[in-house]
Amino acid sequence: MFLFVPRDHPLFGGWAVGRKVAKLLRMLFVASLKNALGMPARTMTMGTVPRFFHFRVGVVVCCVSVAGVTRSGAVDEPVNYSARPALGEVVLGGRSLSLQLDPQGEVSGEAAYHGLSLRPSELPLEINLRTAPGGRAPVVRLRSRLEGWQDEWQDHESQMWLVLRFLDEENRAVSSAAFNRTGESPGWGGLPQNSRWHRRGDEAVVPERSTKVQILLVSGGTPRTTGFWAVRRLRLTAPPPGDVTTMAPPLFQLAALRGTGLESPQGNPEGWVRDGTGLGTPRIFSHEEDDGGVEPVLALVDVDPANTGGWLQVAKTATPVVPGQRLRVECEEMHSIGRGGDAVVSFHALPVGNYLFRVWATDELGRPTGPSLRLPVEVRPPFYATLWFRLVGVGLVGVGLLAGVRYLTWRKMQGELQRLKQRRAVEDERTRMARDLHDEMGARFTQISLLAGRALKAAPPDESVREPIRHINGAVKELASALEEIVWAANPSHDSLEGFSNYLSQYTGTVLRDAGLRCRLDIPTILPSRTLPSGLRHRLMMAVKEALNNALKHARATEVRVQLELVGQRLFVTVADDGGGFDPATVKHGNGLDHLGRRMEEVGGTCAVESRPGGGTRVRLDVPLPAAEEPP
Repeated sequence: MFLFVPRDHPLFGGWAVGRKVAKLLRMLFVASLKNALGMPARTMTMGTVPRFFHFRVGVVVCCVSVAGVTRSGAVDEPVNYSARPALGEVVLGGRSLSLQLDPQGEVSGEAAYHGLSLRPSELPLEINLRTAPGGRAPVVRLRSRLEGWQDEWQDHESQMWLVLRFLDEENRAVSSAAFNRTGESPGWGGLPQNSRWHRRGDEAVVPERSTKVQILLVSGGTPRTTGFWAVRRLRLTAPPPGDVTTMAPPLFQLAALRGTGLESPQGNPEGWVRDGTGLGTPRIFSHEEDDGGVEPVLALVDVDPANTGGWLQVAKTATPVVPGQRLRVECEEMHSIGRGGDAVVSFHALPVGNYLFRVWATDELGRPTGPSLRLPVEVRPPFYATLWFRLVGVGLVGVGLLAGVRYLTWRKMQGELQRLKQRRAVEDERTRMARDLHDEMGARFTQISLLAGRALKAAPPDESVREPIRHINGAVKELASALEEIVWAANPSHDSLEGFSNYLSQYTGTVLRDAGLRCRLDIPTILPSRTLPSGLRHRLMMAVKEALNNALKHARATEVRVQLELVGQRLFVTVADDGGGFDPATVKHGNGLDHLGRRMEEVGGTCAVESRPGGGTRVRLDVPLPAAEEPP
């Protein structure tokens, strides 16, 4: 069965020694068997010996080795007792909780409890642990871990000490410097056989009245400390002040143990005595070197939680020192130190999540002595961090945003409706005024024109009488034409690009026909539906009239061309004639040209006049169109 013994089993050490002895015995047996059979040495090898014989020899020698003096006494003994951890009092936020065992969890052999659910605001969580021993349990060491939060197993409230005890000339203690060891040393592999040595150094200053220093290795700052600690290559030096690189000569050096019975855990090393109330704690640990040799070293194996023990350097071998001297104590060590008996685990802050609190009852080396204890722990998020609250919050925010957008849209629509109502009221008023002007003033001008015609017919042939009547009739027609233009400008039904183009075509054709000039109209038949405010229409039409009037009075033209163009957001109206033209640099500007430029500036436009003698005149009017309005 030893073929299946794991390397970290305590029997593995004895098996390794037995294997070497078995190999030696096999060699001796093969040699004697060759001689008995008369066979040459080269014709028989180790392979000719039946394998079952090798195995039996190994088992026999292994058993002899284990039955004899072991390498480290209690350290190499198998776990020969069992113990189970159990929950004591569980306190959450100052409240004591009662937790029940989970029957389904006990099927697997574990002490499983029903889960604990809490919120972060209910912390701290305090878990009291105790042991429920079964069989002989001289010591129980509790180790715990909160899986999902802690990666390593946690030991509880445990320590061993390396103490420098300073003595005066009469060997009375003056002071001491203590350096604690706790938990597991770097390189600890679960058993001393699987662990590597770790080098550590500590420093202290010699106090006043001290003449010598004594070294003490002791287990138990608290009486419940349990575990294993081995020390070798102990060295005490006094390095120069401020120098950390120079290797100072040793004041004391323990290179190897000497004494009697060092092959036994209860051996007596020279210069050291056992100290404390637990004299079974200081032992000799037989460490197997890589070359197969065995080195005895000082060790503490604490399995008694009620007593304290250690190794004390005898006073006569104490190292002389000087007050104020800086000392450095170095050693190679391996240890696994925990707390025996009951323990308390506290958690003051835990993130939201699911955890598993697990506890093992172990021996002094941290080897489990029985099934573990498991307690599921759920840390629930606060209500404001739960999924349903977030969904409700997102829903409320969405509803609020929709309500806000709806309200703003409603306000905008109300404002637009109010603006449209005001605009409609203004347009209605403009329509009423245009209708009143057209009906009232038009009827009056028509009546005056008819009366002037009747007076002209009844007047004597005397020109001095007929001429004033003709002037009255002409003035009335001009006033009627001006009134028509005012009514057109005031009527909101003509506030469009199409309305302007129709009026421009009608007016230009009538004026030029009455003047006897040819008329060329370059106006698109299909225009986009764009609003043209009355102020813009009126000023633009007045500018066109001024340009036509100049062509009729001064140009001596035979043909006038009127063009309307829409380029992007700009409206262009061009009036060109084939008259005599003029030089813009030398001609004296009158009111006509000045009025053109001023009218265009009032609506944000421009007026460009191009002319040359004998080449006609070209007036180009450029105005911006207002932005297109979206339908409400």
